Amino acid sequence: MIRASLVDFLNTGCLGPVRPGATMEEVAALLGEPFKTLGEAAPHATQQPYWIYHNLELNFDQPEGAPSYLNSMEIGSGWRLRKKARRLAPNLLLELDGLNARSRPSQFIRAIDGIDRVEVCLADMIMDPIVTIIVDEFILINLHPWTIETIEPPARRRGYIRRLDAEAELMDVTSQDHQLMSLKQVREHMYPGRYAPFTLTWRDYLAALER
Repeated sequence: MIRASLVDFLNTGCLGPVRPGATMEEVAALLGEPFKTLGEAAPHATQQPYWIYHNLELNFDQPEGAPSYLNSMEIGSGWRLRKKARRLAPNLLLELDGLNARSRPSQFIRAIDGIDRVEVCLADMIMDPIVTIIVDEFILINLHPWTIETIEPPARRRGYIRRLDAEAELMDVTSQDHQLMSLKQVREHMYPGRYAPFTLTWRDYLAALER
């Protein structure tokens, strides 16, 4: 049984020895067989392989002439992260390290070593209110404030951030392989400048919570 740490995942993007870039064979040997698989094997694949365990989902890339590799993994159904640990796969137990489904965004931010690695975005791709904590551009922590329906303008940011931090609940945590475009790069490519008014440093986010 592999015992992984949630705080380590937030900092490194790895679940113990399971890391982005690993081959399908390496992942299967470590985690056991997935409960469900989607996609097909190369060279006739119309959909990339996608493996589903409990609330761990793995997406593989199949580059031409090279082995398939793990390009991203997501711990979804954040509401399931309760108590002290959560089994994510037959051979993988995730220690929550004091964090859980109801932990605040600020608690996740403070769990990151080297806080300058962190940016916080207050809107999602369709401009709905959401808190996305971005670590090194390739680790994403998404929290949704289900009771908030619209984004507040920057002029009222302090009160808005306080409300977000109090009400947002964990949705998912994703780790991407560095061979991919990062979320920040994708957003800037698709919508140049659109997210700038909603993106903060960790210092600005935490300062808004101070009285």
